[in-house]
Amino acid sequence: MNNNLIDLKNRIQGPVYSVMTPFLKNEEIDFLSLENSLQRIYDGGGRIFYVMGYNSRFSELSWEEIRLLNSFVTQKVKAIDPNNIMIVADPLHCSTKISIEFARHAQEIGADLISIINREKFYSEEQIYRHYKMIADAVDIGILVHEMPFLNGYGGPVVNWPISLLDRVVDIPNVIAVKEDAKDDSFSKQVIEKIKDRAAIIISGGGKRQWLQFAEVGCQSWLNGIGVFDPRLASKFWEYYQAGNKEAYMRIINEIEVPFFEKGVKKYGWHLTIKAAMEALGVIHRYERMPLMELGAEEAMDVKRLIESLPVDEVVSQ
Repeated sequence: MNNNLIDLKNRIQGPVYSVMTPFLKNEEIDFLSLENSLQRIYDGGGRIFYVMGYNSRFSELSWEEIRLLNSFVTQKVKAIDPNNIMIVADPLHCSTKISIEFARHAQEIGADLISIINREKFYSEEQIYRHYKMIADAVDIGILVHEMPFLNGYGGPVVNWPISLLDRVVDIPNVIAVKEDAKDDSFSKQVIEKIKDRAAIIISGGGKRQWLQFAEVGCQSWLNGIGVFDPRLASKFWEYYQAGNKEAYMRIINEIEVPFFEKGVKKYGWHLTIKAAMEALGVIHRYERMPLMELGAEEAMDVKRLIESLPVDEVVSQ
């Protein structure tokens, strides 16, 4: 691994801000709102940006739109501050050849990392290792492994990555980060303990409460939850955590994160609730592109009332 990639790996700490793709009522991408939301993330303290398949709505985009989104966000984020870290992604379902094309494109547009996911059915460790090795051999850009349970090629429930497989993959020279997305606490701890010295680990799911337990065993970063609707919450949480101000960072969890998930996300689901929350704050519209459907007016108003009830300004200025 070259020194630039080592430096990049070491800089992936604290909150990682996933980019939500906003739509207009006619289902076209709302690039103006997207640009404004990127500036808002930066102004709120965000420095690591992640165009990520699910939050960024890759299932609803064409491959050309994904390329356009990767390019647009990278250009805007780097124009704001060249030191920002920019992570883009390949399509959720595609061949290794297409993933290589997206990795080369990511390198051309000046992104720092390409997030690679594999949603083909899992049959063998060699199959997955070869997929990542072929991509890595084709580019010089840093690679983030989006590690989440595989579809089982032999039928039955999904299966977590074999630890032995992840161990091999992170030894590929330009693999420098892993988005740990198993949402299985025991498995996540095994992953962190195995690879924490070789890759930056971004935990996903469960919010800051979850990250705190994994920080103790070496997890450097988390994918934002409540920081998506108000970026200050994540950057202030990180600031309080680094300063050892437990009372302050636990207020963010107990007074913002817990109510948002308990009274909002559990009722309406993450993807629809977060867009309604961002609409309530005037950031983007909650519009979706079919086959996703945004929350109705009554449900959106419920989310708006919830957002207005949260003491955000108070906890970020304490």
